[in-house]
Amino acid sequence: MEIITQVFQKLQDAWIFKICVSCALTAAVQDHAQIFAAFCALVCADLATKFLSLSRKHLVDGGNPAPTLWSTVHNIRAASRAGYIKSNLMRTRFVPKILTYFGVVAAAVLLDFILVKTHAPAFAATLVIGYLSLTEFISILENMQASGVEEAGALLELARKRSGIAAEKKQNNERGNDK
Repeated sequence: MEIITQVFQKLQDAWIFKICVSCALTAAVQDHAQIFAAFCALVCADLATKFLSLSRKHLVDGGNPAPTLWSTVHNIRAASRAGYIKSNLMRTRFVPKILTYFGVVAAAVLLDFILVKTHAPAFAATLVIGYLSLTEFISILENMQASGVEEAGALLELARKRSGIAAEKKQNNERGNDK
């Protein structure tokens, strides 16, 4: 009995470190954890570039017609104080966005499970994760372009062209004009 007590005491020693190491190892090895981490990084990059575009808009509205990227970065706090960047709005968009993406990806994974069980090729999870990642990437490029990064415009057009999203937007615009 004494040996078991010693084992439990050893398990409790440095428990925070052990949990952190096990989480890091799980994330490093588990494909789904890596995909989730990468996707969260995309969403965070989208949020950061949105901050930059709103900060630039604050500078332009304040009379600086061609702010530099560096001045735009330094202006984020002032833009926030001026109401251009609303942290409550950004927070309320981030969590529901991630939860919605989780729901869509979970549904796609379930569909893939059903397809595999019926001996059909699985495709849904790859399609959904790819599409959601691509739309986040395009949003990042749009925000960068609005932030004054000229090169982002060419990349944006290329990404839209290669993905077919430009054709989709054009068709939606044409449908809207027909009504």
